[in-house]
Amino acid sequence: MKTTINLRGMRRITIPPTLHKLNRKPVEVVAILCLIVVVLSACTLPEIDLEGAAGVDGEPTEMAIRPTDVTSLERPSATPLIIPTQTPYPSPTGRIAFVSFRDGNNEIYVSNADGTGLIRLTNNKGDEISPVWHPLGDLLLFQSSREGNWDIYYIRANGNTLPVRITTHPSKDSGGAWSPQGNRIAFESFRDGNWEIYIIDADGTQLRRLTNNSAGDTDPVWSPEGNRIAFKSNLNGNSDIYIIQITNDQLTRLTTSEAPDSDPAWSPTGEQIAFRSWRDGNAEIYVINSDGTGLVRITNNLAEDGVPVWSPDGTKLAFKSERDGDWDIFVKNADGSGELVRLSENGTFDGYPTWSPDSLHIVFQSDMNGQMEIYIAKIDQSGFVRLTFNNTSFDGFPAWSPK
Repeated sequence: MKTTINLRGMRRITIPPTLHKLNRKPVEVVAILCLIVVVLSACTLPEIDLEGAAGVDGEPTEMAIRPTDVTSLERPSATPLIIPTQTPYPSPTGRIAFVSFRDGNNEIYVSNADGTGLIRLTNNKGDEISPVWHPLGDLLLFQSSREGNWDIYYIRANGNTLPVRITTHPSKDSGGAWSPQGNRIAFESFRDGNWEIYIIDADGTQLRRLTNNSAGDTDPVWSPEGNRIAFKSNLNGNSDIYIIQITNDQLTRLTTSEAPDSDPAWSPTGEQIAFRSWRDGNAEIYVINSDGTGLVRITNNLAEDGVPVWSPDGTKLAFKSERDGDWDIFVKNADGSGELVRLSENGTFDGYPTWSPDSLHIVFQSDMNGQMEIYIAKIDQSGFVRLTFNNTSFDGFPAWSPK
């Protein structure tokens, strides 16, 4: 027996006779029939009108949904790719004064730190040496033999004026140094039969003798506040560092070693003094507090180190050393920490280092190219440049302007 089920919207379903032969209870049969209906319903698709579609007769009709024009979509703005670049090393600024023999005798010259703007400041038959910048950077102190003996002069750094003579004694005066305020000058003089320390106003008046003994007192350097002067003296039988108060002439012996001490240099804060000492058998660099405490040895090798110079920011010391068989320029942290930095490396003489105002460059003299010339080194060891190209005579004793 066949059983036909007709569901609205679906094809007829014929129940095979075999289902009637199954020994099933009516409830089970009904469940099986329902399952068959559900399966057939899922597999039955409604008829779709394909007229106008590809491969179907009839005119094509416009589709209701079109592909979207990609150019009309709003795309999120892309974050630009930032490629890190190396920060360029600052170029040296300011001016550099130096001594040159290019015109047949030692004269004072000034150029910009990039080598441009060369000016000859002095011009006479005598020798002019040891240029020292005024704190404002507009004047240069120097010593000259133009009058037959060594005296202290100054001149404007723009070259528009003649030199001004400060000392006029027939004995030798040298080692001039501006006070931090720029209104007085300290110097060493042999006018009383031995070397003594004097100060004088910048206009040549108010000469005053600071030291008075039978020993030799030389190398005066002002403290940053301008009320003390450190110098070298053999007052106690060997060379030591002393400090004298300007206001009351009170003298203090800073170093007491039996070996020679020399080359005093004040720190920018006035709290410490760097110097050279032979106390450990050879010349090394030391730093000591201005009250005589806190001695620190900065260098330690078997060769000679000398002429320490503080960086303007007070963190480093530059000096010359012959530790590799010839004189080269080195830099060390002022507290003795860190690695030693070597700025020059050649088989000739490199010396007289002076810092740039930004503490990033050092100017020095060298004969690495066969003649003594002026060079500028970067303290990060990334290279140096040659400032002078005299080639035929001496250029040396550079001094960097404070501004």
